[in-house]
Amino acid sequence: MSLTLPIINPVINETNLFNENQIKVLKALFSTFIAELDDNEIQELISLNNEKNISSIISFGKFDLSSRPEFLEYFLKRLNSLSEDKVTQIKIILNLLSSRPSSYLLTGYFKPFYNLTRQQREKVIQTWSISSNLFRNLYRSFSLLITTSFWIYTPKEIANTIGYPVIDPEINSKKFTSKINSFPTYEFIEIPKEGCELKFDIIVIGSGAGGGVVAAELAKAGNSVLVLEKGKYYHQNDLTTKATDGFDNLFEMKGTLASEGNNIITLAGSNFGGGTVVNWSASLRPQDFLKKEWAEQGLDYFLSDEFNDAIDYVEKRIGVSSSQIVHNEQNKILIEGCKNLGIHYANVPQNTGKYTHSCGWCCFGCKYGEKQSTLMTFLQDARDAGAKFIQDCYVEKILIKNDKAIGVKAIVSSDRILTVLAKKVVVSAGTINSPALLLRSNIKNINIGKNLHLHPVIEAYGVFPDREVKGYNGSILTSICSEKENIDGEGYGVKIETPALHPSFVAGGFPWKGSLHHKKLFLELNHLSTLIIIARDKDSGNVFIDDKGNPKIKYTLSKRDGFNLLQGVILALKILVAAGAKRVSTGQVGIEDFIIKEVGNVEEKSFLEYLKKVEKIGLPENGVCIGTAHQMSSCRMGINSSNSVVNPHGKVWQVDNLYIADASVFPTAVGVNPMITVMSTAYSIAQFIKKDDSQILAKL
Repeated sequence: MSLTLPIINPVINETNLFNENQIKVLKALFSTFIAELDDNEIQELISLNNEKNISSIISFGKFDLSSRPEFLEYFLKRLNSLSEDKVTQIKIILNLLSSRPSSYLLTGYFKPFYNLTRQQREKVIQTWSISSNLFRNLYRSFSLLITTSFWIYTPKEIANTIGYPVIDPEINSKKFTSKINSFPTYEFIEIPKEGCELKFDIIVIGSGAGGGVVAAELAKAGNSVLVLEKGKYYHQNDLTTKATDGFDNLFEMKGTLASEGNNIITLAGSNFGGGTVVNWSASLRPQDFLKKEWAEQGLDYFLSDEFNDAIDYVEKRIGVSSSQIVHNEQNKILIEGCKNLGIHYANVPQNTGKYTHSCGWCCFGCKYGEKQSTLMTFLQDARDAGAKFIQDCYVEKILIKNDKAIGVKAIVSSDRILTVLAKKVVVSAGTINSPALLLRSNIKNINIGKNLHLHPVIEAYGVFPDREVKGYNGSILTSICSEKENIDGEGYGVKIETPALHPSFVAGGFPWKGSLHHKKLFLELNHLSTLIIIARDKDSGNVFIDDKGNPKIKYTLSKRDGFNLLQGVILALKILVAAGAKRVSTGQVGIEDFIIKEVGNVEEKSFLEYLKKVEKIGLPENGVCIGTAHQMSSCRMGINSSNSVVNPHGKVWQVDNLYIADASVFPTAVGVNPMITVMSTAYSIAQFIKKDDSQILAKL
């Protein structure tokens, strides 16, 4: 049987990817997005930031990104994580911008892009941002890649200027040293260069919120269990809290994964422990209206005492509690704004056990071992029950014989061929990778990859000049506003929460509006408070694979989901103003910052006019910064194979002994941070697997 190796781009550098002119265009783009400002602009920076060191502000104003060859090297390495076709698209655009005739078509100037002045280049890019979707795509692609990469990279002297510490300031304090051995240790099977064949009772593909729970439950039941993880294990001593290391080591495609057309940036964990290692500790139960909705689709189990017991069990195992919460400034601002408006707010339970866990760096891995990820809990349970583990393992396909799963074929460490035979296979690779694996395995079901929900997110920020916010400090997400969770009367709307406010997340969440505006924004980093508006999307996209078997995402925000998001944006702006913000803005490209005339007054006339403008501009494709950290439903559960991928027990309809246990089985979007729902659903599927027999399946 032939085996197709996963696509791994060659090491990218100037000599084997880009020609000289392409590099010149790329550097010109660097020099546009993070540009050297003129003297008048620098004076404007100084006048707005007189509490900072003037010489450092001048240096920041004069900083030109193209002057840093080490950034070019870093940027090219990040490009290496992109799919082959997206790298090709970038090369094509760079070629067009380096030629006078084709550059004219894209810029309106009969010159290569790198021969334009900075003012001309800025005008071109800003024109792209408000033109047709083709040009907005160009704007979104380059602005997102370059600015987020730069702020992940963040040179030390610039970090000092904006007041950002780059790594957790408490990394060497007693807070860490007192817990230096809190992480469990794991041993991983080493695969020889010539490859090998292994046999186990059960294979679990993935180690996150789904795979970790299933592995623990099935191993404790006496099965020999092998967990295969595409990412790697990082002990707390390996976690630096640097954004560069966090994105490179812990996220899918180093954080560069995006939908086709680049309209939605997609963050997904890819490491031993999956998304539970990098999430923000939010531990919200599935809501009653959601369970009722799923039961109305024939999935009565979700209204059962057994499912409630599953929720209780996983909450207890990962230490979910609200008693230890201490809100950081961003969460205080959300609560204050809601109080002043007289609208709903609540605490968000945390999976941090007895700890307050005032750690704003958890998005890059919990160095303190306080967040109870699967790494700290269920995978440890699996280990103690005898489960085995292989890391850096890409599962190419599921082996199927006579409509039964009998094992998998995989690649370990990029070149070592592994065959594992098993009685059962459980796929917990996540909503993007689980359907891709089924498609690579040639399983025939038109629903595979369909029904994709993303909880699309847009942001709004407020500037609090007289308040030190430092949104990267303290507990990340401890409060929520659910005032608009049921906009349509059917349980679909938005939640408003707070993010980890590191520079790279600011760059990804808010559009570039010129280099002066960009530098102003980051000089105010410590006075920014950002709210994220998360939609429970009713409409869906899909996951498919390219000719190399790599997953692709197709998703366009629908009008009704966009309408709900806009209602959330307007409410978020009101919350920020009610809390005392003096300037506000949104993730929309075409909207300007609004300076508050009457602090705290959400009924002031000019502010109401601004809200109308926000609504009128709307959310055009690539005309707004939209992201997702919650991917769901691409292998949905149902009561028949005509509209679902798995049955109510999580078994794939067409293949016996093959199960899926992750967020991809959700019938719909859940509407809350999904970790608890994933874990409790996976726990339930594990119980079904334990007692599974032909008579039970025949009754489904």
